[in-house]
Amino acid sequence: MSRSTDHHEAGPFDDTRGLISNSDSQSSPPRRTTNHKASSSSISFADQISLNEMTSPEPNAFRFENFSRRSQSSAIPASQLPSSQVPPIAQRARSPQTPSTPLFSDTSTVVESPSTPGFSRPLLSPQQRDSPLFNRNGLPTMPEDEQDISTENNTPYRDHFPDGITMANVDANHQESNFSEVREIDDHGKDHGKLGGCPSDGDIFTSRKHWLSISILCLSIYSTVFSGIYLVLAIIQPRYGSKVQSGGSISPETASVIFAFFAKTIELSFVSVFVAFLGQVLSRRSLVKSSRGITLAELTMRTWVIQPGFMITHGQTLKYAGFTILGMITLTNAFVAMFYTTASDSLVSPHLRFGDWKNQVMHGKVKTQYANPVYIGEQCRNPTLSIDKTYGGTTCLQILHAGQAHSNHIVYLDDWVTRRRTGGISSDLSHRPKATALLHHNTTVTGSWALTEWSNVTESYIKYKRVINNVTMVMPHPGIFDVARAEKNAILQPEHLGGVGEYKLRAAVASPAINVLCVNMNNDELHPLVYTNWPNANVSIGDAGIPGQRLSQAGHTFGDVQPSAGQNYLNSTIVDDVFGWGEKYHHQPPVFPNYPIAYNSVINVSMPYEYDVSIYLLTKPPDSITTDYSVCKLRSFLFSECSTHYTVSGTTGGKMESHCEDHNDDMAYIKHNPNAPAQAPQSDWMNVGSEWLRALAFGTGISNADAASSRLLSQLVTVEAGPKTKLSPQLPSIAESLAVMAGSTLLLSAMDSPFSHYWGYEIGPQLEDWAEQNFTASIKSQEYTSGPIQQWTIVFYLVLAVVFATNVFCLLYFIIRSGLVTDFSEPQNLFTLAVNSPESRRLWGSCGAGPEGEQFVVDWHVLQDGGSRHFYIKEGNHAVGRQRRSLRSESSYSKLSSKRKSWL
Repeated sequence: MSRSTDHHEAGPFDDTRGLISNSDSQSSPPRRTTNHKASSSSISFADQISLNEMTSPEPNAFRFENFSRRSQSSAIPASQLPSSQVPPIAQRARSPQTPSTPLFSDTSTVVESPSTPGFSRPLLSPQQRDSPLFNRNGLPTMPEDEQDISTENNTPYRDHFPDGITMANVDANHQESNFSEVREIDDHGKDHGKLGGCPSDGDIFTSRKHWLSISILCLSIYSTVFSGIYLVLAIIQPRYGSKVQSGGSISPETASVIFAFFAKTIELSFVSVFVAFLGQVLSRRSLVKSSRGITLAELTMRTWVIQPGFMITHGQTLKYAGFTILGMITLTNAFVAMFYTTASDSLVSPHLRFGDWKNQVMHGKVKTQYANPVYIGEQCRNPTLSIDKTYGGTTCLQILHAGQAHSNHIVYLDDWVTRRRTGGISSDLSHRPKATALLHHNTTVTGSWALTEWSNVTESYIKYKRVINNVTMVMPHPGIFDVARAEKNAILQPEHLGGVGEYKLRAAVASPAINVLCVNMNNDELHPLVYTNWPNANVSIGDAGIPGQRLSQAGHTFGDVQPSAGQNYLNSTIVDDVFGWGEKYHHQPPVFPNYPIAYNSVINVSMPYEYDVSIYLLTKPPDSITTDYSVCKLRSFLFSECSTHYTVSGTTGGKMESHCEDHNDDMAYIKHNPNAPAQAPQSDWMNVGSEWLRALAFGTGISNADAASSRLLSQLVTVEAGPKTKLSPQLPSIAESLAVMAGSTLLLSAMDSPFSHYWGYEIGPQLEDWAEQNFTASIKSQEYTSGPIQQWTIVFYLVLAVVFATNVFCLLYFIIRSGLVTDFSEPQNLFTLAVNSPESRRLWGSCGAGPEGEQFVVDWHVLQDGGSRHFYIKEGNHAVGRQRRSLRSESSYSKLSSKRKSWL
């Protein structure tokens, strides 16, 4: 209600310590107070102010906000005033014998503060509810526009007192005045205790059933359980397989978000739990009188965890609290809290990572035997098959042979040119360029040279006195391509892993191989093998345009080349032991139709496979290279001393290669099938090889056609050089080139064929339906898994371990404790405690710019007034030197208040 000047009969002062009533102000309903005791040993500060107010030329004109403008009117000392004009308070001061009278009327709104426990001055100065101009010590504050803090001596506490009043008087009056028995009674008659104190409405201790205790305990359990789960996941490094894949139940992106979400909640709950634990430790210590209390530096430790940058901006706190046990624990946990999300992302969040090699039984499908020309022709995609039912498949197959053979050979020759430019090539076959091919247009196939101990040209020359070029090339089994993608084998493909996955497969399967044996022979040595040299041969002379050249007539058959009477084999030669011909080796030698001219070649494919399983080629290099001819034998078999290696990558594509003659290779076919022969001959390949020879026009030497393929091969014949004969470091040999071009026939022959060295089915060379065949393989694949990505990231295991250990410790702490005490390290609790506590001399000089130096280690205790529920904080007994700081001529406030408004 508004109180007018006319009704203000209590006099110009309603507060005995100087509060001037404001007739225009609004006030709350008056409170009734009971005054049991008042001291009148000396004139109080309020009495002196009242006296000066009475003697002022303008009554009620004196205001504490005008302290900076000293009154120019001459004040009349109270001792010179007539008794009728001296206020009762001043009369008591002048006449100590005057009986004490109550200082307040029943309607007064003035309240008095009791003495604060542990401090000689009242806790709070009496307040007039209509004026905001007084601070806790009862001294007036000045309006901001009338204060000047740029001068050290011009402060309200030093200069702005009425004449005759000094700080010493104020201190003395505060010390001698005791209003501890003044109690505050509200309008409803409720006793609020000692006036000006802070009796707590609640208990500083809360039981386990309190919502705060329950919430902290729940957070601690959550943080402990999930931090333990994350630590276990990082240690055992589970592979999530098909659970996390593109298009699956959980995509990689979703999994990453889920793991990051839980990591963040663990981090937040961990920080909350540890800060609560830290507050409990400090608060409980501050309540124990025999303890060393708490310091300001320790109170900042919670900020280290919540706001880590505080350790940089306020590094001085680390000096005083960082080397204590609790400080080191807090510092450690501050750092692990900062890096927990990073540690989780490095060690727990799913990442594509290779696992270890593991053996697995693979399931493949089989439909035909190795090198079935009919099945291969049926698989050739040719729209004319419905028109040319008899030869449509063969025609398509020959085109396929020619295309793949020439393509592979061109790549091989290009590799030769590139490597020769960079330093030459070894004469050792195992270190020379390897054959390559392309499977299903997306997989690069690389063969390997095997049985290299038989490929030493120098040793062969020393033994047989002629050039022998013997090479064996092994191709991987192409059926592994389909096996790796079979749903039953459950191998995650790159497209399942966001297009960037990768896996490696080692299969213990038989590998298709080809052996090419080329021997240099002169004209006389070839005589028994050339049909036109035989008696009664059906020949023509000079029909090809070269006078005197003997050519065989078209239409001759195997019946024209029968063994001599009483013989089982055809003519013997000087190279029977090299090629394995004759009765000793149970193989018939070839028969060539005629001698080819330079740059040409002829073939022999008419010999039935009952007699041999090989195909032959005869070529004549130009005389500038050598006058000899070169006879080449080609045969295919399944090799048991190899394994097929298959690598698939979403970024680099597929790569398949054969890995042979490695005694440390656990996936070599021979190790899983010890009874298998090293070489399992495949007679059906002769049919595939014959079509391949025709497709590449290697037999056009019967008409001197000068085919490009024959011309190129004829220039690759190895030249004799005596005991120093060796493979040329500048050119590939004829045997190497033939093996490379024939490599495509190995892949076509092995497609959909068994993974073993034998057919194993009695119903024919081809099955009506697919049959399943199992074999052992070893796989190393990338899957989304937990664990370190790089070796250096294992340092984050320490972060996960420290967080889990701290969570366990905090959980046990909260379980053992029967409840919680008020956390006095929390800002709101600390503030309410501080404003209701006595001032500290040991913190002098810190109220403006904050504490410094040893002020951070002042020990503090939370105490309780013995006669009330008032709690306050009080410093210990170890003195700290007072550090004064002079104000600059221009205050920081003036500088900041004059700045323009910024975007912040």
